[in-house]
Amino acid sequence: MAKGTGGGGRSAKAPSAAVARRLVDLSACIDHLEATGDLLRVRTEVDPRHELAGVAKRLEGGKPVLFERVRGGDVPVLAGLLWNRDIVGSIFGLPKDEVPFRIAAAIASWREQPDRYAGRLLDRAPANEVVEPGPDLSRLPIPVHALEDGGRYFDAAIVMARNPRTGRANISIHRMMVTRKDRLTFLIDPGRHLGEYVAVAEERGERLPVTINVGVGLAPWIVSSLPRLGDDKHEIASHLVGRPIDLVRARTVDVPAYACAQFVVEAEILPNVREDEAPFAEVTGYYGGRDRRWVMQVRAITRRAKPVFHTVLSGAEVWNAVGFTAEAAIFSAVRKSIPEVVAVYLPHGGCGFYEAVVQVGARRPGLGAEVIRETFRAFRSLQRVVVVDADVDLRDAIDVDWAITTRFKAETGLVVMPGEEGHILNPVVKIAADCKSGTVTKVGIDATVPLDDDPKKFERVRFKPVDLSRYTIRSSRPVRARR
Repeated sequence: MAKGTGGGGRSAKAPSAAVARRLVDLSACIDHLEATGDLLRVRTEVDPRHELAGVAKRLEGGKPVLFERVRGGDVPVLAGLLWNRDIVGSIFGLPKDEVPFRIAAAIASWREQPDRYAGRLLDRAPANEVVEPGPDLSRLPIPVHALEDGGRYFDAAIVMARNPRTGRANISIHRMMVTRKDRLTFLIDPGRHLGEYVAVAEERGERLPVTINVGVGLAPWIVSSLPRLGDDKHEIASHLVGRPIDLVRARTVDVPAYACAQFVVEAEILPNVREDEAPFAEVTGYYGGRDRRWVMQVRAITRRAKPVFHTVLSGAEVWNAVGFTAEAAIFSAVRKSIPEVVAVYLPHGGCGFYEAVVQVGARRPGLGAEVIRETFRAFRSLQRVVVVDADVDLRDAIDVDWAITTRFKAETGLVVMPGEEGHILNPVVKIAADCKSGTVTKVGIDATVPLDDDPKKFERVRFKPVDLSRYTIRSSRPVRARR
């Protein structure tokens, strides 16, 4: 979250109808990318096993990529939708640094008026224009990404389920490996509400129905990544676009789906059944280990007449997705008690989950340690927090490292927190015997100017600002060597 926007300005205004449409409907989003020149099209046929991801990896960080010809079918595959923050900002109709503030404002609006935008529950919608004759996942262009992955994976699909106790819905994203044409095994990270729902259903000996929504707009997709907000979290997406988002009835399960989804897979989580899942190339850059995990039985598949399959390459795209949402959540939570906080950024070197750089706009005794502890409390996956002053560019890794090198005093500015909750996908986390939780030592670094020292010593070198467009600047011609 960028310094100076403060959550107001353009980020507080409702988006236009055109922006809202492309935030809800992936097809409209692709049209926008095409119109703005922000879409790459791969017209050469690619194999969904390893080759598609191999090409995507070479293009990572640039424009989103639409693979038009995927071997084995006629459905194109989109990758890279979130790996460039400038392009995400364009989709939102905002400067990239304002996107987290828009998300934070939507969360606040939802908390104040949770029922403000009540969407319709439709019987027919684009998501069920076509009903597949049987639940056969082999008809979908589900890729195998990394060389050691255990199989084909849904990794960008939103799972919608109902709380068995309340009947209220929630959404989340999980990696789901295809094991048969109508069967999936999948991982539930600790702390996810879906895990609580499954536990209740298993106590009752019941199946838990779900819909798997493939190819939804950025608004619901980003909201699905928001941590620990509880039932009806999906309604935040309507606050994000400033209007209701329609759902559609599923055909075989009592859980709705997104009306604008490209594909909907209707399924049931089987009680007390576990089957092998993984390896899978995870956000850490390592493989998630194989274990016996939860199982879904697919009951039906519906889709658009001309769908696009959406996949995510673990890396910059996931780091940005988590970053946008976690930055918003951390800023909202910490700013409530510490008004000196002006910006939060989760750098890619921290894999989007594990490191936060927090910028403060004022100084007072004990502020750094207070910010560190509140930031860890706001986002439990974090393992390192760095606090910097307003003159440091928190998005510039070199500038942040410079602040640590020249302002951090370990004897007073280091916070060490052993035995804290850790994210189980990080290999340095010590996993508990039940494999459902883990612990790690967390570190906070106060890299602000020390209050007990002469501030004049820490005055940054400055130069006169100039407009280079006023100067004639040419490159010298290379001199050819004589033979």
